[in-house]
Amino acid sequence: MNGTVLPETRKSIEEMYWDHVRAMSPAERYHKALRLNASVRAIVETRIRERQPNLSGLEMKFAVARRYYWNEPRVLEMLDEAEKSAQEFSHE
Repeated sequence: MNGTVLPETRKSIEEMYWDHVRAMSPAERYHKALRLNASVRAIVETRIRERQPNLSGLEMKFAVARRYYWNEPRVLEMLDEAEKSAQEFSHE
């Protein structure tokens, strides 16, 4: 062998990752999750904004939610209902 360690003889990257996560305090995990969510949301918003540059803030929130739950038909139905209600409320 050329110095390569066989996968069976070393910890997998995933195992090391979970060991690191388990070593964090609940507060650390919470804050890391918030930062990750914020990063993902920013990426999603950027992609949506590229295609739909004129969305309002509220429309963007619904667009992001639809992207997050694209494969959950019932959630998408609820989002449609909520957006319709929000639009009706804003026009009163």
